[in-house]
Amino acid sequence: MRKYFFTLMLVFFVTKAANAQFYTITAQKAKQIEVDDKKEVNRVEPIKIDTLDFFYQPQGRRISIEKSVPLFVNATDSLLFGLLQERMLVCLPLNFLNVTSHYGMRKDPFMKCSKFHDGIDFKCKNEYVYAMLPGVVKKVHYGNKGYGNYVELDYGNIQSLYGHLSMITVKEGDVVDAGTIVAISGNTGKTTGPHLHLRMRKNGKSVDPKPFINYMNRYISSLQEKINTVQTGERPAKPLNIANLVAAMDKYDLSNKTYVVAQAILETGYFTSRVCLELNNLFGLRRPSNGEYYAFDNWEESVKAYRDYVQYKYKGGDYLTFLNDIGYAEDKAYIYKVRSIARSLQMP
Repeated sequence: MRKYFFTLMLVFFVTKAANAQFYTITAQKAKQIEVDDKKEVNRVEPIKIDTLDFFYQPQGRRISIEKSVPLFVNATDSLLFGLLQERMLVCLPLNFLNVTSHYGMRKDPFMKCSKFHDGIDFKCKNEYVYAMLPGVVKKVHYGNKGYGNYVELDYGNIQSLYGHLSMITVKEGDVVDAGTIVAISGNTGKTTGPHLHLRMRKNGKSVDPKPFINYMNRYISSLQEKINTVQTGERPAKPLNIANLVAAMDKYDLSNKTYVVAQAILETGYFTSRVCLELNNLFGLRRPSNGEYYAFDNWEESVKAYRDYVQYKYKGGDYLTFLNDIGYAEDKAYIYKVRSIARSLQMP
């Protein structure tokens, strides 16, 4: 099934230059896209699904692509390119996922009664929102009711809607790649606070997005491990995850671990950025002489470098104030973002 999915997704591989959740390959633009119009289903009963059922090729979508076939020096280069291509076909909707409301029946925050919730909500404020798969922008809507400003994306036989947006960066009919920034999250429409609402449908029927998001998260982590294995020639002894990151911090005697983990998540888009995957740099550490990113043989080395280059300056007190005082990041909202991520973490 997985092989079938990626065969189809490679047929789907249409792109245009855009800032994204990963910065690995600039692919080429599709020459022709023909999408059969389908009648919108306004109200359907929710159903449960098998996650892999998401990945069937829709009938009616025909895409012809003009692209060249690269020549490789050896089999390792070819394998790495293939893995990077696969990585470019999948993306999570946000850099950091923190679910605040689940799919299904719940107590409506306005009506104070039990009501069906047709998606899941993620905690975020003015964050980049990404296309999860290659597809087409089906609808762009601006308004102050319901979902507020929202965008619908058609990936084939599955569709996603992102609601309560502050800004939409695409227009109807645009072809988007996985990782294309399609919007900025916000607080428009009927909402109690800033968040992203994700609604998903399969063949016009409402489905729970959680199995799909969980599968994507696991798959991206698996790809990351494979890419690291091809690059280094050996399987990493310790995969990069929060538990192992905390263990490495203990090993190198770092303090304020929750905030440091939050920094790593923010800097790498939850361990998916190019700087993380290619340079093993978890904290965006740069050389003071020319501003280039440090490259490390493995991710644990970047933890040690963080201690040696950053935390050695820390002499006590509030750690976020320390980061702000040393000018750790140019982003004025950086401290706010680190604090927000740290509050949602469940540390081992």
